[in-house]
This record gives sequence, structure tokens and C-alpha cells, in this order.
Amino acid sequence: MRDKIVPLPTRPRSIAPTPAPDGWHDQINRRLAGIEHLIRRLEWQVWGVACGAAGLLLLDTLHRLTSR
Repeated sequence: MRDKIVPLPTRPRSIAPTPAPDGWHDQINRRLAGIEHLIRRLEWQVWGVACGAAGLLLLDTLHRLTSR
């Protein structure tokens, strides 16, 4: 079994150490992500109200036009 083991050429690693994650930036990123999610939900709600109001206005206009 020893004759099947082949030594592989290795290169020395020159990877710079990554800086430790900063908790302060992580907190800000999470808060900003939460604000973006809140704004996205509010935008969908505003679109829903606007489309609902436009639909009601259209139905009222059609009702007034057909009742003459």
C-alpha cells in the first residue's frame, strides 16, 4: 500500500490574516436591513391602498355612467 502514496508538491501559503469582524458594523448593517425591509413593506401597502382607491373610483364612475 505504501508504494501507491505519491508526495504532492506544496506551495507555502501567503494568505494575509483577515481582520476580526467588528460588532459595531454588524449591528448597523442589521438595523439598516431592518429599515429597508420596513420601507419595502410600507411601499407595498401604499401601492395596495392606491390601487384599491383607483379600483373603487373606476367602479363608482362605471356605476354613475350606466345608471343614466
